[in-house]
Amino acid sequence: MPESCPECGGNLLAVEDTTPWCGRCEWNLDTFPPVNGIWARRLVVGLDRRAGFRAGRALAALGEHEISRRATVGFVALVVVSALLTIGLLATAGVGVWLVVTGGLLPPILLGLALIGLAATLRPRLGSRKRAVANGWIVPADSAVSALVGRVADATDAPRPHVIVADLDWNAAVAVVGLRRTRVLRLGVPLLLALDEQQQVAVIGHELGHLKHDDSLRALATMPALTVFGRLARLTTLPPGDAADRGLAGVLALIFSVLQLVMGALSWLFWTLHLGLHLIGAAERRRTETHADLISARAAGHRAALESLDVLALLETRMKGLLHPNVADGRAAAEWRDLLTHARARAAGDVEALRQLTIRDAASMLASHPAPGRRHQWLRARPHLDPLVTVTPLEAETLRAELAPYAEPLLRRIREAHGL
Repeated sequence: MPESCPECGGNLLAVEDTTPWCGRCEWNLDTFPPVNGIWARRLVVGLDRRAGFRAGRALAALGEHEISRRATVGFVALVVVSALLTIGLLATAGVGVWLVVTGGLLPPILLGLALIGLAATLRPRLGSRKRAVANGWIVPADSAVSALVGRVADATDAPRPHVIVADLDWNAAVAVVGLRRTRVLRLGVPLLLALDEQQQVAVIGHELGHLKHDDSLRALATMPALTVFGRLARLTTLPPGDAADRGLAGVLALIFSVLQLVMGALSWLFWTLHLGLHLIGAAERRRTETHADLISARAAGHRAALESLDVLALLETRMKGLLHPNVADGRAAAEWRDLLTHARARAAGDVEALRQLTIRDAASMLASHPAPGRRHQWLRARPHLDPLVTVTPLEAETLRAELAPYAEPLLRRIREAHGL
């Protein structure tokens, strides 16, 4: 391995015993670890990783106007497919109802019920408020957390969430669910502990950016294209085993074998369509994630937004394993926050390499989010933005006090995992 990049002469980076690469031109960054399994799996995974790497680099090179386009070719294609599938589902349900209402004999009625059941199985799901808030705690509307979310929404002209949920995930997410289109913001307590308060504004701004850009409506418009063929593939997949395994012989064995061939071909066709549409959908979701980073920078400022992306780059290798059970009751949030802060300080010298390493690790055409390293590249190239929302020291103390009780259930879960 050369000591400097053979392409541009830049310094090579390496961390966590990985293959070195050039931090300037990304030479050798698309060298991936070996893949286990048969040759076909190795081939497919290798092709996916290389294509995902190129797609991520192309995404990071887009300008703000290109990233904010509302109607790309991929999005239009998904909407058209979704519209055709929706018409098909409505027609299937309509024929089913007609057969049930007008069928004087049992077979038409059974066929009608089967068609209604098929349409119901394949229908788009709107989600529900109950599921959206499950495994979490609703944050009171008069809390400092809710007030901060409201400030970010007002400053960025984004819709306010109807419900804010604190959960125990290393993540944050937003969803619009149900017929009433309830906006639900979920904030993971471990992630919030890993961030300072200004970086929390960046994460909140990113999630509210999805609401501002109507990403949930776009997802609803493309949902049939991304779900119907997958469900059809599962419906047409027969359990493993041949006719002999089921004790069939003669004509029954022949019928079953033909059925396996027909259903297998249909299932393969549906899975192929499902995969192709998901490749398009994943590319669209990566673009919307990058677009939401603009709102993150507007809300919290460029520095905090970029720092929050660096925290995401550190989570897997430097942070997630630090939450231990040996803390006193009532002290989990404070002690874990100190541990995570010190971990970030220790990783300061490696953060650039770890950030770029996420580009290699997350390279896939099916990835729904760009790698933190790619998001950092794209946002860093945008014009500098000062924060619209600034958290004062007093507000920070209030936020920390409010978050502390939510860390205790996580402490109990970790203790249970350790048998304590």
